[in-house]
Amino acid sequence: MSAGKINERDIDDVFGDGFRMPEGFAWGVGNSAYQTEEGLNGPGEPQNNWAMWERTGKAVPTRGTTRFLEKYPEDLKNAKEISMTHFRIGLEWARIQPHPENKSALVPTFDDEAIDNYAKLISSIRENGMEPVVTLHHFTHPLWAGEDMWLEQDNLSLFDSYVSKSVTELNEKLISKHHEEPISFWETTNEPNVVPLATYLFGRFPHGRGISLKNYLEATTNQLLAHIIAYERINEIYSERNWTRPLVSLALVSMCIYQLDFLFFDLLLARENGIGRNELQSWISERANEFHAEMGKIPRPSGARFRIGKQIEKALEKAVPQIIKEKRFEPLIEKVYASTHERLADYIGVDFYDPFIGHYAKPPSLEDIRELNFELGIRNWEWVQNPYAFRAFLKKESAMQPGIPVYVFENGISNRVRNGKAIPRKDGWDRPAYLKAFLFELSKSIKEGANVRGYFHWSITDNYEWGSFEPRFGLYGIDYEDGAKRLTGDSEGKDSPGTYKGLVDALTTGSQKDIIRAFS
Repeated sequence: MSAGKINERDIDDVFGDGFRMPEGFAWGVGNSAYQTEEGLNGPGEPQNNWAMWERTGKAVPTRGTTRFLEKYPEDLKNAKEISMTHFRIGLEWARIQPHPENKSALVPTFDDEAIDNYAKLISSIRENGMEPVVTLHHFTHPLWAGEDMWLEQDNLSLFDSYVSKSVTELNEKLISKHHEEPISFWETTNEPNVVPLATYLFGRFPHGRGISLKNYLEATTNQLLAHIIAYERINEIYSERNWTRPLVSLALVSMCIYQLDFLFFDLLLARENGIGRNELQSWISERANEFHAEMGKIPRPSGARFRIGKQIEKALEKAVPQIIKEKRFEPLIEKVYASTHERLADYIGVDFYDPFIGHYAKPPSLEDIRELNFELGIRNWEWVQNPYAFRAFLKKESAMQPGIPVYVFENGISNRVRNGKAIPRKDGWDRPAYLKAFLFELSKSIKEGANVRGYFHWSITDNYEWGSFEPRFGLYGIDYEDGAKRLTGDSEGKDSPGTYKGLVDALTTGSQKDIIRAFS
């Protein structure tokens, strides 16, 4: 769908009666550890599960990436200046429990200096007037745990140990050294509905045991079990020390197939909804039908490719439930119903890009062939932008769990930089137009009843995007050839930071004049 301007009549329909964002709405930006930190996977450095792909050329080496651990004072200052109230970061498990070799016969000890440095970073976020949102697992784990760590339930004890150490020590250091309160906002795992899919069905992420449905289902189950372990452990730690109970949950990428997306929140919250174990299967079936009916109402792009995409999705709606059956997740379901917590997620974490799976398939174009890219799929800068779908998903996700707040943890647009040159998107979208369109639909969703409590734009700067530096998502561009210098605008030279700040300020104050100016 092409980028278009929002007219004054549309603005008046939403904001003309004085509507403004809810009190305490979280405005944020974020990044992840591996995508931004220096000093990983080189000789003598901590090794994570991407190390072998970096060495063998399957992924471009991260090198110094954005040098976030060195330059975060500048990134935090920039975030503060564009009116952010929250800043999302990730912890790199391989740095907290490091080993410089590929594998280790013994489980390595924890690195107190690494935890110290993360505590200092978190304290700096608060010194800049923002609250930290801390992600414990954002795609990566230490290589010493094995490339295929998530295929073994026995490895969950390793994750439990990492969570216990990190949560306890980080908070104790914040209290004793920085005179700060414990962390109030945790994300246990990021996109456990995507990592196993990308690893064991599509082969896009590192793996050692090969592509198979069995591996995909086992890795998915174990990553969701890891969330429950972390949820229980964090609450136990806070309760024992009389710390204020934090928000703890996970984030999923929005997808148009229920069993690949919202099923997992429904499982975690089934007891909260009063669903007994013997009622679960029929409840899930009803929820899937309800979800897919709503997806069918969302406006979509026209054209042969998209018509074929819809047929792919219809086929998946029928096929996936036959594959992802209740019995496949029996260990997870047992854990849900055995937990001392009826609620195993305190919020719905949403990462929203293009949710329609059928849009991702396309034959190689002439440009792809010239670049020797023969993958049957689109790349980040070709993702379809559909702000109307954003509003529809937020409303549906909120309606399906009406007592649970929704936080958008990732939402952003990619452009491409190749050999130092920014290449405009073919669909005409740029980041300022994207911000206006998606924040308008965000506002509209809240006015129409969606219980959305926060929005985090992905991302504060350009990042290493899982094997490549060509996709750029940053509000602030990065000049990698000049010591990871932060640009004043994005990688296309657009004032995306200024656009985001203008929108945030206007939506916070509710000034009609400022809102019209910000969306114009």
